[in-house]
Amino acid sequence: MQVTSGMSPEPRLRRAALRGGVFLAARQIVSIVLKFVGVILISRLLGPANYGAYVSGINIYQYGVAIGAAGVGVYLLRHEGDVPEPYYGTAYSILMMMGLLLLGSIEIGAGALASWTRVAGFEPVMRVIILGLPLQLLSIPASVRLERRLDYRSVAMVEIAGQVGFYVLAVPLVMLKFGPGALALAWVVQQTITCLAAHVASGTYPRFTFDRSVALGIVRYAADFSVANWVWQLRMLVNPLIVGPALGARAVGIIGMTIGLLEMLSIIKTIAWRLSVAILTKFRSDVDRLRTAVTEGMELQVLAVGTILLGFGWAGQFVVPRLFGERWLGVMDIYPYIALSYLTQATFNIHSATLSVVNRNRDLAIYHTVSVSLFAAITYFAVSRVGMLGYGYGELATIPAYFVMHFFLARAIGSPNYRLAVLWWFGAATGLFWQFGLWAIAMPFLVLLLPISVRKLRKYLRDARKKN
Repeated sequence: MQVTSGMSPEPRLRRAALRGGVFLAARQIVSIVLKFVGVILISRLLGPANYGAYVSGINIYQYGVAIGAAGVGVYLLRHEGDVPEPYYGTAYSILMMMGLLLLGSIEIGAGALASWTRVAGFEPVMRVIILGLPLQLLSIPASVRLERRLDYRSVAMVEIAGQVGFYVLAVPLVMLKFGPGALALAWVVQQTITCLAAHVASGTYPRFTFDRSVALGIVRYAADFSVANWVWQLRMLVNPLIVGPALGARAVGIIGMTIGLLEMLSIIKTIAWRLSVAILTKFRSDVDRLRTAVTEGMELQVLAVGTILLGFGWAGQFVVPRLFGERWLGVMDIYPYIALSYLTQATFNIHSATLSVVNRNRDLAIYHTVSVSLFAAITYFAVSRVGMLGYGYGELATIPAYFVMHFFLARAIGSPNYRLAVLWWFGAATGLFWQFGLWAIAMPFLVLLLPISVRKLRKYLRDARKKN
């Protein structure tokens, strides 16, 4: 094919990747603003117990999506060359089959799940919210088409349109006293808008065909890629299925709100993981560069995420009751424990991306199994004894599991340099637990004033100036 412009394909791809990163960041920022405003309005009206019914339903729903997607989107996205139409048709058929199977299974089992969770209002929420699952799965092939075209603007607009639709419907219905069912209905509407918008933007519509060889290829890929993700996503079931039966809807709601806030506050972690996979892939065979990238990635993640988590941790006692209402003050009781887990996840975020890039998905699955097992077991035994703090203890119990991830990474590319990252992590971790003494607030600043920290921070500033 003739190149009509004077620019070679490689620079164009780099510019497209840069635009993709910009649109990804912009989309996440807009998403955070929408979520933050929406959560403030909804949480004040619903309260923790009603919100707990929605959290229980959406967590089980999201795990269903993780199973139903089965790596199909990633398979299509990473396919070399143009994706033939029979691949898309087979993907639609698999996703529709999985969607209907999960929809039927959860509708049939909703009563049993409600009896297990003992969360008031859960069953009607679950029966409504699950209706959106097939629609969300069917939007995957259309979204993949947009991403393969590097049309990140459309990807961002599709997702934002769905979120706007959610809050435009959810807020008035909550104000009209429809309770958690309002959020469930709004979620289904969001998935409807997203599915339709993705197909309109991609200029396609679902075509259901089936090619046995393509289906086998997808299944084999899913067996390798998705298992690690399925195990990790089991984390989201701990709140409704372990905390719910022990402590009820209010505790599930407060824990769910804390996790939601931390997801917004640590969004840099998510952006960094997605961009890291794309960047690290370019030099996956250069282990020295991979180790350097992991070392610097750890340091930057601790600095960025730690700063944000500390800021909210110190101001939260004043912010939460004023924005969300006095009923939500329990959020700050468990915030330090879950925030420390999120900080540690951010520190090891590049480890996970690197293991994925060098095709060590089985190693990731082993780490995920160890981490989730520790989390579920400690939470199960702790919540009945110390209440919601038991969930926080479960999160803290996952920290030793990162030694397993380090082992696999060191075996794959060698050990990165942990010295500064661990030092900064320790300072931030201490600062999160300032309730045990105001001296803890000084610790993050003290570690940044150490000569080794000052030298590294100056290096980062010099490098930033050179790039500008």
